[in-house]
Amino acid sequence: MPPTRALPLPIVPDALASLFELEGALFLTLRNALVPGAAGVPIPGVVIADVFEAYLRVIDTFPEGTPEFVEETEDELHGVLLLVGPDGENVAYVAEVEVTEADLALLGAFSDALGHAADPRPGPGYEPLAEALAKIGRECDYQWVPDGDAATIADWARRALSPVLHSPFEGPHGAADHELLSELLRIAGDWENYIKVDQDDEAAVGRVAVSMLRAALGDGLGAAPTA
Repeated sequence: MPPTRALPLPIVPDALASLFELEGALFLTLRNALVPGAAGVPIPGVVIADVFEAYLRVIDTFPEGTPEFVEETEDELHGVLLLVGPDGENVAYVAEVEVTEADLALLGAFSDALGHAADPRPGPGYEPLAEALAKIGRECDYQWVPDGDAATIADWARRALSPVLHSPFEGPHGAADHELLSELLRIAGDWENYIKVDQDDEAAVGRVAVSMLRAALGDGLGAAPTA
């Protein structure tokens, strides 16, 4: 079995929305922009077709119905642990996403390539990617994709990948918050639909959610890799 990494995460729609939107708006465009002798847009160090497959495997590890819940076309996530606060209000759905280290490495390499392509002078080998990103910024008709230059699209894509590439368990409470979510998932097992949590637990989940949001919405791309 290949080495894997378990990521216990709240399902936060605003933090995950762009992750699921990358498929058609970015990966299919880069993969299908056939260049003679290459499988899609050439990128130093990676093959975009391989990166795309890694991306599909990663998003497939999220619970069934997550894309619909994130897009707000479904109100509930069935079969996923729901945390209920002391006031009886829903706190968050929490799931453990288990991904392979190899897939994360491919996505990480692609994110680094996006960073190079976003530079005003991309450097040898990154020009085709920069040109493709600029074309997406000019011509993409998906409403959630920002208009702009290569740097704008690259920054958007890197933020979209942040929930699986960068740890939301940072700061002085990071390790404890990670252990809390892991323990709640262990307690729940496969039979529990929800768990009532206290105010401290609710605050911990909130910290993780805020960290995910900061990375996804533009702050935190330099965060440490997920532990």
